[in-house]
Amino acid sequence: MTSPQVKTARRTGSGFTSPFLPTAAQIAHIHRITRTGILPPNSSSLQATVSLAKTELRRYDSEIDKLRTELNRLVSERETLFSYSASCRSVLSALQRLPNEVLVSIFEFCFPHDEYQLGTQTSEKSEVRRISQYHLLQLGQVSFRWHQIAMETPQLWSALTVDTSIWEKLTGASSKDLLKLLECSLTRSGNHALDLQLNLASAYGYGDSVFQLFRKSAHRWRDVFIRSRGQPICSPINLEQLEKLERLQLDVGWKIAESVEAPRLRDFTFRGRADCLPSLPWNQLHECNYYSTDRPPTLSPLSVLRTANNSAAFRLDFNLGYLPLVDKQDIKVSSNVHSLALELDTDDKSVSVERLFDSLTLPRLEAFEYRPSRVVPPIWSPDRFMALAERSAFATHLISLSVHARITDEELLVNLALLPRLEELFVADSHTTYRNNTVVTDTFLRGLLCVPKEAPLVPELRALKFLTVFEFTDEVYVELVASRIERFKAVDANSKGAFEAKIQGYMGRRKVSMSKEALQKLKSFAFEGALLFKCVAPLR
Repeated sequence: MTSPQVKTARRTGSGFTSPFLPTAAQIAHIHRITRTGILPPNSSSLQATVSLAKTELRRYDSEIDKLRTELNRLVSERETLFSYSASCRSVLSALQRLPNEVLVSIFEFCFPHDEYQLGTQTSEKSEVRRISQYHLLQLGQVSFRWHQIAMETPQLWSALTVDTSIWEKLTGASSKDLLKLLECSLTRSGNHALDLQLNLASAYGYGDSVFQLFRKSAHRWRDVFIRSRGQPICSPINLEQLEKLERLQLDVGWKIAESVEAPRLRDFTFRGRADCLPSLPWNQLHECNYYSTDRPPTLSPLSVLRTANNSAAFRLDFNLGYLPLVDKQDIKVSSNVHSLALELDTDDKSVSVERLFDSLTLPRLEAFEYRPSRVVPPIWSPDRFMALAERSAFATHLISLSVHARITDEELLVNLALLPRLEELFVADSHTTYRNNTVVTDTFLRGLLCVPKEAPLVPELRALKFLTVFEFTDEVYVELVASRIERFKAVDANSKGAFEAKIQGYMGRRKVSMSKEALQKLKSFAFEGALLFKCVAPLR
């Protein structure tokens, strides 16, 4: 073997190699000695290797340190170049050249609407994120420019959601912390109009603190929802000079305001007792929804309809059985509403619905909806509806009718004969634990058929929708749709539209849809462009 003393260091490329690095033969030789345990006669070379190895290993460590330093330099320089090239790419990108107005629109598109709906997020963390507008804080971390836009654009901070029922369970943040965050978000909204969703719980005074904070900005309210079902959080106030308020929704168990002065208010929704209703500019409302929770009511819901008699659309939800209790004398309501929806609690006394229909005169009504507010449908009075239709001249202007009531197929056909201008019809069968009521039958479908050389019922019908228990024959339904398609083409030959048909069943019934053959025939009409057809999944 070559003596270690005469070896010199070798360089492989730019790297270092020790002169004592063993060859493959030397490694195999030392393995044989280790395996057999027989020491060779001359072991001086092995001893020299042991003596000199420490020095050589230190030389390796030194070389490794040099290489590590060089590697770190290369990595650092690479990162610098990568970052610089990314910045150059960013400067040259189309996004960087977008004007601030476009970026603001993009930021608004990033608004997490689902997280900001009351009731969807009920944890302390979610409440802090909503109040602090966390999504804007995240966007502001992208760049200095984005930070400026996110922090200094009032409209981005103009939608606020607060749920003080969560504040009662705080473990990390305190109510003072949340109020400070809320004040900060309000400050950043500047003078921009505010869209608010507030759940004001009465416990611990949190609801009052939040309400008083927002009350200072009442002149900026635009679209406001307030829920407060517990004890009053403050005395009723006068909400004045609400110059920007367009939509107000109140779900309250106490009177939050004596009056509301809002010249731009057009949409009002109220859920609560009648004695909690504020004084409103009723005549300027375009849409009004009133859900009575009185048991029994202290004020007839019909009197609310009479007060808002110029609203374009009005929805009433109340217990029909209480009507005779509050209307000791017959009340007469003449309203100019264009759309009226009655959502009624069940009442087995026909006198209630008779009094309801007898009370109304609706000379401008275009859409009428009559349905249950919960499960069991209300009674329908065919004779009284006929009188209402004649008194209100429905024959000249009613174009949409939705009926989910206890009525027979023949009774409904008689009433439809009074509505020649009807374009859209929705009829629902009832399927409940307590009572079943079937209206959509073969008799009803045949009554709507368009027969050649005969004047059809509701000749201008464009849309027919059913919620049904499928107590009819599929072939009769297909025949009806086919006849209506031909009638639709004849009435409006220049129209590029199509007749619309929609059908939905109830889950749990023996039959929840139509046969494959019938559906295939209807789909062929749709493929030809003559029909817009939907067969919706069964209703649970």
